[in-house]
Amino acid sequence: MNKVIKLHLHDRYPELGKGPVPVEPYISTAYYDKEQAKIFKKTWLHVGRVEEIPAAGDYFVKDLDACEASIIVVRDKQGAINAMHNVCSHRMNQIVYEKRGQARKFFCKFHGWAYDLQGNLTGVPEEGSFFDLDKCDHGLSRVACEVWQGFIFINLDPTPELSLAQFLQPMFGDIEGYPFDKITTGFQWTTVVNCNWKLALDAFQEAYHVAYVHGHSIADAIDTAEDGAMPPLDALCGQFHRRLSIAGNPKSVYGNPNAVTAGGAEASKAIADSAVKKPIAAAALRAGMGAASYHFRKEDLPKGMNWTGHENWLFDINVVFPDFYLSLRPNYFQAYNFRPISQGKTLLEARVYYPEMKTAGGRFYLEYMKVALRDVLLEDLSTLERTQSAVQTGVKKEMILQDYELLVRHGAHVVDRIVNEETKA
Repeated sequence: MNKVIKLHLHDRYPELGKGPVPVEPYISTAYYDKEQAKIFKKTWLHVGRVEEIPAAGDYFVKDLDACEASIIVVRDKQGAINAMHNVCSHRMNQIVYEKRGQARKFFCKFHGWAYDLQGNLTGVPEEGSFFDLDKCDHGLSRVACEVWQGFIFINLDPTPELSLAQFLQPMFGDIEGYPFDKITTGFQWTTVVNCNWKLALDAFQEAYHVAYVHGHSIADAIDTAEDGAMPPLDALCGQFHRRLSIAGNPKSVYGNPNAVTAGGAEASKAIADSAVKKPIAAAALRAGMGAASYHFRKEDLPKGMNWTGHENWLFDINVVFPDFYLSLRPNYFQAYNFRPISQGKTLLEARVYYPEMKTAGGRFYLEYMKVALRDVLLEDLSTLERTQSAVQTGVKKEMILQDYELLVRHGAHVVDRIVNEETKA
């Protein structure tokens, strides 16, 4: 077996240092106020996927507490996706009350002002009673909106310093081409966690915790080094974003996602061992083999995935600054947002996407994975509120990080750099 080799990740990024990391940013209200102003109101934020609004007039509303904004995201008659503030130009009423729907136009329920799907003001009851009203000047306030690989991003800064492509491609250009458009079914969970958004995200961008938090669920699915540790295959850090690659144990169902699509030898590895240790997992794998509507082949994946070429590669964690966790695997992907509501409260929106399953057995496999991933997520969440309570005591001023927690250090470094940048004149 091609065992995982221990690396010295921090040596590549000396600018990040190796010392303790202050915890004040996790508990300071003043620091959070700066994050709102300098990060969330100025940065590209993931808000959904194009499949959510397939037809003209389809829309959803995204409430962004960290931005103090409610945003309408809608597909217009030309097929373009637009985003605009959910605020009427007349007396500031919200235009849309529903979280999602379909509309030919948007009508304010207060006084009937009408707007088209591009946000233009098209109708004003008793228009002649207004004073020199030019409808062209009073449409809905637009926000920047662009799409990358089917993911919809918005930026509240009307003239972003970087385009979405300029923001993403230096780190993620080589994963473009992953078949997101073939992986459109799945499930989601939404919950509010009483902890800082960075603390929540940190729990998902390192594997050091797996043996302990996930000891009874998926710890056996992660490949190990000779001494039993679970180091990552590699890590990459950029100006904003970061990546981590993880190897799996091919003798487990969770750790060998190729088994359900490739079948054959891959499936035999997982079933032989799991039949005794986890018989339901083995049964789900047997039922699901060949059921996916899209056949994955490792050689078809973009070159940026499994960039180390490890034979037991399991997944790559891609953290899109500031709060979007995108875990890409050989046959499914996870898209999680850790969006702050306040300094000590985070909205977690967790979505998992699979290809459509063509058989009942495939749907059984999908249901098994749904339960397995739910339990893993609950384990991850189990420490967060306790950690936040402990941090709030102020007893400890710094946290100590090891080499494989590089992404945690990088995240803290990037946030702190931007928060403390001098505002441009």
